[in-house]
Amino acid sequence: MVIGAVVLLPRVEHGIARDSKLTAVERRHAAGDRLHLDPAPFDAFLAQLAPRGRYAVDVPPGQRGPFITRGAVVRAYAAFYFLPAIQVRRAPLVFHYRFR
Repeated sequence: MVIGAVVLLPRVEHGIARDSKLTAVERRHAAGDRLHLDPAPFDAFLAQLAPRGRYAVDVPPGQRGPFITRGAVVRAYAAFYFLPAIQVRRAPLVFHYRFR
């Protein structure tokens, strides 16, 4: 699955960049904006990550939505946003996110 994402993601990004009216920054933050997540912590942490580096996520559960908690949403979004880095349960590098 990871290999598929690494191969497919650049193709998808190229198509979106070619056909989108959004700027590169707006495209990068579009999903997080829809989820009402603050982009600043994600951008700051991304600057510290190496490709294929391992990181953990520290986020409180937050409110429960119809299906999952806000914390689970942040974990899932982080896994996507920080690609090709790898999210693990424990790592020396930890992404901390707190809800506004």
